[in-house]
Amino acid sequence: MRQRRWGELGRALLLFGIGCLLMAAAALPVRAQATEDSYFYPGYQAAQNGYLDLMAYMKQITMTVNGQEYTTQELQALKNAGTPLTLGLGDTASFNFRFALCGRAYEPEDPTQLDEDGSVHVVYTNGTTYLNGETVAPGATGILDDSSLMVINRSADSSCLRLDLSWLLQSCPDGFQVEYTEGGVSFEQRDQYLYVYFPGGIGQDTYADAGYFSIGVTLGKALDEIRIPGTDGYYVPGTDDWVFPLVVAESPSDMLGTISTYGDIHVRKIWQTGGQPHPDAKIVLHYTENGVEKTSERILKGDDAEAEFTIRNDMTNCRLEEDMTGLDGYTSTMTVSEDGATYTFTNTSSKTVFISKRSLAGEEELAGARMELYCLSSDGGQTLIDQWTSGSEPHTVQLNPGRFNLHEDLAPAGYAVSQDIPFTVREDLTVQLDGDTGSLDGDTLIVTDRELTVKFAKVDGSGNPLPGAVLTLTDKTDGTEIDRWTTTSEPHEITFQTEGGTVLVAGHTYLLHEESAPEGYLLAEDVEFVFNGDGTIPDHGYYTVTMEDLSETPPTATPPAETPPTTPPSTPPERVQTGDSPWMWVWLALGVVCLCASAVTGLFYYRRSHIPAYWRLGMRDQ
Repeated sequence: MRQRRWGELGRALLLFGIGCLLMAAAALPVRAQATEDSYFYPGYQAAQNGYLDLMAYMKQITMTVNGQEYTTQELQALKNAGTPLTLGLGDTASFNFRFALCGRAYEPEDPTQLDEDGSVHVVYTNGTTYLNGETVAPGATGILDDSSLMVINRSADSSCLRLDLSWLLQSCPDGFQVEYTEGGVSFEQRDQYLYVYFPGGIGQDTYADAGYFSIGVTLGKALDEIRIPGTDGYYVPGTDDWVFPLVVAESPSDMLGTISTYGDIHVRKIWQTGGQPHPDAKIVLHYTENGVEKTSERILKGDDAEAEFTIRNDMTNCRLEEDMTGLDGYTSTMTVSEDGATYTFTNTSSKTVFISKRSLAGEEELAGARMELYCLSSDGGQTLIDQWTSGSEPHTVQLNPGRFNLHEDLAPAGYAVSQDIPFTVREDLTVQLDGDTGSLDGDTLIVTDRELTVKFAKVDGSGNPLPGAVLTLTDKTDGTEIDRWTTTSEPHEITFQTEGGTVLVAGHTYLLHEESAPEGYLLAEDVEFVFNGDGTIPDHGYYTVTMEDLSETPPTATPPAETPPTTPPSTPPERVQTGDSPWMWVWLALGVVCLCASAVTGLFYYRRSHIPAYWRLGMRDQ
């Protein structure tokens, strides 16, 4: 009976010990798994760490055909309405990619202040160093800023960003070409990949706003959609593909205006003049009959008129054209139906657009800005069509329907250049913006320039504000001292011009000099900086220049003061557990003790069951 009780006790101790160990395992601290990513530091080696998929940074992809830009949603709406976008083999189009390598956002009221909540954050598994010198520890969260990866990126051999073009090689086997880029970005195709690189490096927060490039293609395959594989991204999350529904079919005519079928040919005339009156249209049929070249005409009246021509078997070299005599200021385009039996001529008149250059804080015209206007073609190229220097009145330009890009080449003194403004003059002669830059007031396109701003922070070796230093600022372009001040606990700020009236100029190099340091501190070295055209200051925290003074004698360590014990409150404060759980050690200790006791009990029971009875009765041999 006693033996059975010892056995039951051993088994109970064994089971209890195992339970304690399980509880200890459950109490182990949970370690957050950092999201795997490819963020490292300047000098990223793609060969060792892998290439970065450019699709992860894509903000938008659109398609441009005949000067009209379409989103995937707009093309799907056309297909749902039974009027899909229709193209022929050999036609050209372009795909427009807008991407961003940096997720920084700034306050709308003060563009010098970072908007933390509005910025895109990621986990840097291996840490990183921003271009302004700030570091992110391994495993910590920081703002998306892959621009630092591109600083030494000079060619496709060292590029870590690439775009898979397998989809393009399948849908457009006749070839393609990168037609248009912005921001100094260059591309190189190798096999099925398009590599992105920066010949001169970025050197600043260039891609806080979207970069842009366009791939011009020649459609060489019949299809009903073009699909670009998607991937998880930071701006468009999810894995949905970018799908462009359209119809690419063989063209029934071998050249523009040439008729390749017999019977009745329908001609349609459409006027797009914004409701303004217009002349009648004259459509001319050229043909050869019995070796003699002849013509036939139809006069079409109204905004939407139709007529017919009959093509007989004995008529050859038949082609249609519009007589543009007396139609100065109008543009005529022709399209052909899939069956080759309907020819549509569309006439559009030009649109008067006013371009007003203003400062961000005013309503008056801002003179002295050098502006350029480009027309964007359907193949992704751009052509300079106008350039001027802003004056006291808005600039006027006549534009036909199409896509355009307004670029500020040089800002007036005291201002930063504005971002490019893409816009479209639609077929109905209305104007629409194609991005989030610029603004419209009726037919007036408003371009605003932000004033140049810089802040000077004087700090000690610990980064604390340091009052009492006398600083000067010199424009190295002409060697003139433009400002002088004594530091306080707040940064010294210059916006547009100094207190003495000297205007800041983008592109000029400035020198910050410490004339006298506060008592107990050493003079700091001079700090040199320059304003980029967009108003940012590379390598100096974008808009802030910091100068640090070191102490003449290193501070001595002061032992911490003893803190008298305090009476704990009746309700203990909430405790944030950042390390191992103490319950883990309690359960672990209990488990080990119970397992040892179980082993001792089992050994004792085993010995009692295998020794002679007289030994168990306490008898010994004499």
